Amino acid sequence: MHPDTLAVHAGEPPLDRQDAPVVPDITVGSASVYPDLASLETAMAGHRGYGRWGTQNHHQLEQAVSALEGVGVSGRVEALAVASGMAAIATTILTEATSGDHVVAANDCYGTTVTFLRDDVARFGLTTTLVDVQDLDQVRAAMTARTRLILCEVCTNPLIRVPDLESLAAVAHERGALLVVDNTVPTPALSQPFRWGADVVIHSATKNLSGHADVVGGVLLGRPAWLEGARALARTFGPSLGPFEAWLTLRGIRTLAVRMERHTQNALALAGFLERQPAVSHVYYPELASSPFCRRAKRLLPQGAGALFSFELQGGLPAVERLLSRLKLIRLMPSLGHVATTLSHPASTSHRGLSQEERRRVGIADGLVRCSVGLERIDDLTADLERGLAA
Repeated sequence: MHPDTLAVHAGEPPLDRQDAPVVPDITVGSASVYPDLASLETAMAGHRGYGRWGTQNHHQLEQAVSALEGVGVSGRVEALAVASGMAAIATTILTEATSGDHVVAANDCYGTTVTFLRDDVARFGLTTTLVDVQDLDQVRAAMTARTRLILCEVCTNPLIRVPDLESLAAVAHERGALLVVDNTVPTPALSQPFRWGADVVIHSATKNLSGHADVVGGVLLGRPAWLEGARALARTFGPSLGPFEAWLTLRGIRTLAVRMERHTQNALALAGFLERQPAVSHVYYPELASSPFCRRAKRLLPQGAGALFSFELQGGLPAVERLLSRLKLIRLMPSLGHVATTLSHPASTSHRGLSQEERRRVGIADGLVRCSVGLERIDDLTADLERGLAA
């Protein structure tokens, strides 16, 4: 089936009961009950009957995301739903790496990912090297005999840089490591990193995958043998997604294709508008002809780069504050991925855990504003920003 059709139907419950509902039920019980020890033993052996191991809502969501990420991919991929995007990253790293192992990661990853790698993984005996993954020589130089994975994002948050996934996969595989790709920003409606050599794909379902700013969740995907190891870890480690959040995410996926089409159209139009404004010094969006990632984006993201872009204001932080005070329609929010257009200030939110020098090195200036573009009419969005940017 076409991905647009999969988004509408993947993970549907089977019609194996009388008067089956058109949308899935929500499993609210934390555990199941059994009539005898034999029935209980069968359930326990199959890791069924306890909410921490997953419910039908989780399985339906996992089937939907794996179907979408598996489009055009040879072989099977499976998914595991967890409590957040950061839970997906932590579960991935702890599945693949053990004490003494090493991780290479993009230095322009989501700020909390960088903070986790810098401050937290050492307690598990792991070491991390942050590099500019646009420079393959840097990546190769960082690899060691204990490097277990390279971690990057398809469209980085917030500067929307697009890495050369095929080359990164080759570097990883030459050294026996995995390529782990965070596909949160474009979603599987626009990008399937397994097609370009990724071994593991991660999503923050909090963002455009669910799409309505009412979920915190995550998903990780890999080949069946690897994913079973992640699932075994999750059963004991416990990064459990709530069944209602799983249900909401699957509901959001039903409109993913049409949402991402409109998000992308609006993002390109709004980015182009801002590029022409004297108050804006730079716009970061790979579909713009001015972007150094434009050619690569056309190849890896032929249907568009998604809802997210960033722009830098000439006047720095005071200009950001002035813009925010004048807006009537667009609101300030520390996350992204809503049907409404929102702005965020990365230095104050996603990258607040980095020092000013660390932010400077990856291009996070005080005057940088991240825009998560919604589904409104583009004329209303440009009018609101024009008012906010007026001299």
